[in-house]
Amino acid sequence: MIHLTTRISFATAVFLLLLARPITAQDGARSGNMDAFFRDFTAEWVRGDPDLATSNRYFQGEEQDRLERQLTPRTDAYLRARIQLARKGLTELRKFDRSRLTETQRISADVMAWQLQTVADEEPFLDYTFPLEQMNGVNVRVVETLTVRHPLLAVRDAENYVAALGQVGTRLEEAITQSNRLAAKGVIPPKFILQATIQQMQNFSDPSPARNPFVTVLEEKMAAIKTMPEGKREELRAQAEKVVATQIYPVWKKATAVLESQLPRSTDDAGLWRLKGGPEASGPHGGDGEGTH
Repeated sequence: MIHLTTRISFATAVFLLLLARPITAQDGARSGNMDAFFRDFTAEWVRGDPDLATSNRYFQGEEQDRLERQLTPRTDAYLRARIQLARKGLTELRKFDRSRLTETQRISADVMAWQLQTVADEEPFLDYTFPLEQMNGVNVRVVETLTVRHPLLAVRDAENYVAALGQVGTRLEEAITQSNRLAAKGVIPPKFILQATIQQMQNFSDPSPARNPFVTVLEEKMAAIKTMPEGKREELRAQAEKVVATQIYPVWKKATAVLESQLPRSTDDAGLWRLKGGPEASGPHGGDGEGTH
């Protein structure tokens, strides 16, 4: 199963491509409302995903600055809200008279509808995605978001990075809550996933806070910002180190312990076949089946 957030991100990429297409004067005359819909809906979609807004620098000014100081939630409520937004987009798309659209717009609308429907169709399977795992769990995404995708080209970027770093603990706490909720329903990762994730998370939290990637990547990238005073570099590096030591490591180790507590109940079985009838007949929506990723 493709992870919901992967589908959501891919859908957003499609929206961005739709907006990037050339718009002729004839297009505007025939179906300017469709162009406005693409623009406005994409903005609403990206606005609700700070990680995406940050990596693409989609907005400008104060709004963009605010989003770059946040990390996208991954709670069940958040994912369901995104699904509702996808359904809203589908409803709006159906209101357009296809006979008045250009061929390019019809194709764009079809692609957009397909992507939004894919997101909406994920709802029955939300409880079959593991919030903490070694490939695409919250424990992986928050690291990748900050160390790989967060722009670090100016002093303000570094300040925003440290501000967003302060939300890592919250995102991990959300994942812990979700993991415990699913485990109570019997949705536990296979043993090999638990073991790999536990080892990965232990390796991440073993180094001293000063040597953690959250700090070392910030330090390396700040060195390339020639306009940043040395004192500012040290101030932000020290702030990041403190956040890792006092906020991130404690919750990281708490999340690791949660996974360790699930090991005795896990098995080496994996795959949809173990659901014994799928989400409508087993697992969190009825019966005793376990989820899979």
